[in-house]
Amino acid sequence: MYDEFHFKSINFSLENGEVEFGYAVDEIYDFTEKFKFPGAPFVLSENQKKALTQVLRYWHLAAGISYYKAFLPKKTVTDIYTLTKAEAEFFRKFYINGLGEFAVRNSLHFFDKISFPYSEDARRQTYSIKLDDETLVPIGGGKDSCLALKLLKDMNIKATTIACGYPKPIAEVMDRAGNPKIIVKRQIAPELLKLNESGKVYNGHVPITGILAFMLWTAAIIYEKKYVVMSCERSASSGNMTYDGVKINHQYSKSFDFEKDFYELTQKITPDFRYFSLLRPISEIHIAKLFTQKCGDYFDIFTSCNKAFKLDENKRLNHWCGSCDKCRFVFLILAPFMDKQKLIEIVGKNPLDDVTQIDNYRELLGLSGHKPFECVGEFKESNWALEQLAQRPEWQNDYIVKNLTPKVYQKNLGLFIPNHQHLIPKRFKNVMAEFRQ
Repeated sequence: MYDEFHFKSINFSLENGEVEFGYAVDEIYDFTEKFKFPGAPFVLSENQKKALTQVLRYWHLAAGISYYKAFLPKKTVTDIYTLTKAEAEFFRKFYINGLGEFAVRNSLHFFDKISFPYSEDARRQTYSIKLDDETLVPIGGGKDSCLALKLLKDMNIKATTIACGYPKPIAEVMDRAGNPKIIVKRQIAPELLKLNESGKVYNGHVPITGILAFMLWTAAIIYEKKYVVMSCERSASSGNMTYDGVKINHQYSKSFDFEKDFYELTQKITPDFRYFSLLRPISEIHIAKLFTQKCGDYFDIFTSCNKAFKLDENKRLNHWCGSCDKCRFVFLILAPFMDKQKLIEIVGKNPLDDVTQIDNYRELLGLSGHKPFECVGEFKESNWALEQLAQRPEWQNDYIVKNLTPKVYQKNLGLFIPNHQHLIPKRFKNVMAEFRQ
């Protein structure tokens, strides 16, 4: 059992664009995680520097989740800054929800032990900083960010693409888009990677999108961009199960709940900055429909298989695996809108005609177990897609379609009706017209 987890140090160099976050566990382990922004040296105003100091503290706390979860110490210690009560509550919630899947998979019970120290006297200053009326668009290599780029282009909104790391699918999408691009490099502490490989510490899922949200906030300040345009859909807010009284959601840091909390945090420090998801009003299957209509020029390069984005470059695939929950789901929701042979060519196989994948499709359809711990949509989306395929001669005899088409199905599900739970600024409101077509 470990006693204290220390948020030990932050170093940021305007000269070389490198950020270093230091962590420690008791007096046993020390870790340093590094990020590097291209384009240094950076010349910032005094207000930019002051705002950045606070944002880096938040990012330090968020990135620390990867190290904290390995040991689950009894208490957290912020060695170099003090939190307000609201900030401590934000990060308590971030750690509990962000480590939900990790807790389930490791059969751990620690939610009630997570807390962050704060001072009743701590105060925060708001900073007015100069930000250009331009966007940063994070690229993940999948259909969602491709669609966001296309929608921004249709609205004549200037976009700079940004990514943390540069695996092949991301590189190809960025190159195909032709926008200005920023590649941030990340180096996880090698000591943590070795401990993970050894099996001596806990390991598992962390809310990576949430960690990167703070990286993107930092990028917006140093590159002077007003907007970070995410590509998270409303389906991301749907959880997987309940555990120890907490709704467990693999996609918590892509959810509207996180987006709202993060928005409130940013507005207290840099009210001119906006972080939001352009696709929030629509479902995953609605995105699939729009993607097939608008993004044909990305068909040969987009990849929604997470095995293409593994941290260990030696374990990455440069193509779809066709056998994971993400591949299964994306194949299923694209199938009603695409030529069958073209879709099989893209993915490399037809999981809907693979008898070995039937139990996994049962979970995606809500016929057994719980929604898989992956970036997949709601049961009703999978059900609708399968129902559509069952009516089409080219699909209806595929093994999964033939055997799992639900017997009971509700037709009026509103899958293609955009909702109003979003934080899209007025500058981007024309996108709603695209969603209603």
